[in-house]
Order: sequence, then C-alpha cells, then structure tokens
Amino acid sequence: NPNVFPSATTTFYVITTNDTCSGLDSVTVNVNAAPIIEAGNDIQICIGDSAQLLAIGGISYFWTPSVTLTDDTIANPMAFPTDTAEYIVNATDINGCASSDTVSVIVNPLPSAFAGSDVTICFGDTTILTATGGLSYSWSPIDSLSNSLNDITQAFPIITTEYIATVIDTNGCVQSDSIVVTVNELPNGDAIEDLAICIGDSTQLNATGGDTYVWTPITDLSNPNIADPWATSIATTNYVVLVTDINGCTIMSTIVLNEPA
Repeated sequence: NPNVFPSATTTFYVITTNDTCSGLDSVTVNVNAAPIIEAGNDIQICIGDSAQLLAIGGISYFWTPSVTLTDDTIANPMAFPTDTAEYIVNATDINGCASSDTVSVIVNPLPSAFAGSDVTICFGDTTILTATGGLSYSWSPIDSLSNSLNDITQAFPIITTEYIATVIDTNGCVQSDSIVVTVNELPNGDAIEDLAICIGDSTQLNATGGDTYVWTPITDLSNPNIADPWATSIATTNYVVLVTDINGCTIMSTIVLNEPA
C-alpha cells in the first residue's frame, strides 16, 4: 500500500506472487488540474465607501480576512475596509480541488476641502469665494454666484447665506466644506429736510442712523465729521453726508441749503 503522488494521470500496475503463481492488476490515479481562481483586478475606493468583490472559477468560496466583508462564504461579498486591505479567496471546484487568488482594495483619503473663513459684507456688496483641496469644484446654492463650477467665484447674496463647496480630487473622492456670508443691512441714515436761510446766517445740519459721519463739501461747516455740524450760507449748497454704521456699511444722504429768493 504505497503512497503515490503523480503530477499527471497515471496507471499503476501491481504484480503479486506466491510460491507457484503470479497475478497482475492495475489502478489508474486521475490527476485533476487545480482550478483557475480569479479574484479580479485591484479596486480603488474612497474612505467610507464599499467595494464589490467577485471571484470566479470555483463552486465554493472562503475569503480572508472576513471582518470587513458582508459574507466571507460567497463569490461576491461587499468589502468595506477603512484602510487598504488585501483579500484572499480560497475556492474549491467540482472535483474538490482548491486554489486561491488575491485582490487589493486600496482606500484613498478624502480631499482636504476648504471653502475659506466666514465673511461679512454690506447689502449690495459682493465677495470672492475661494475653495481649495481638489481637482474640480462645485458651489451651492448657485443663484447668487457668478460661476458655481470654479474654485474661485464671486458671491452677491442679498441675505445671509451659507455656501457649500463640494471638492473632488484626482481619485474621485469627494468632500465638502461651507462658508457663511453674513449680509448686514445698510444704515438707516437720513438728513433733515432741505433748509432755506439768509446769506451770512448759520443753521445746524443733522444726520442720523450711523456711527460716523462725513459731510461734503467741507467749506462753511463747523465740523464735517460730526452728525450735526453748523453751516454758514454764502450760496445755495448741496451738502452730502456719508453715514457709516458699526458694521462699516455706508449710505449717502443729501440736504440742500437754499438762499431765499
């Protein structure tokens, strides 16, 4: 009863003898080829995604490592590794012969998306938004942007708005970041109604609604940088006051100082 290990199908003959007689018999050992098992090409995913594995060539399968697989005993489990991993599939064919193959799932990090620091503007102004960290970009909402598909775009919101920048890198991985553009209302700046005074007389102008004031022209004014300067009339004059609030937002108002007819 010898052990045999043929590498191909082989017929073995045995001759038996006793004192007077001999006999001959044979047995054929059929050698089946090992199955050709294919686990597929290596796969690239982004962290947080999953990959569909697929092995062929057998009738039963067993995958390792199994902790990041949905089912380690089927041909096509889903893999959800958090780091790059190599999966080995051991498969058996209808003859009971076994073989194995490997496939790597490469886990790429997400891009470092950055939409910039929050910005404050005044009503009617615009600001430039700049996103970084990727190969292609998209912004939303798009209705108050000059271009929603560039890394740099001009925003002109009329109310405080949060803009989301979606960044895609060279591996196709996606990450988002947001920036808030706060829109401050303009100051409720106002000047008193037009006035009529005689030449050489003085009157007090008055503006409201701001934190600082600048009057022009500055001639014939007691102080052009206060809310209520005194004006001395030498001719009909249009005084313009620039009113600025604590947010730096400005508005202009005009008062006419008339010389009576």
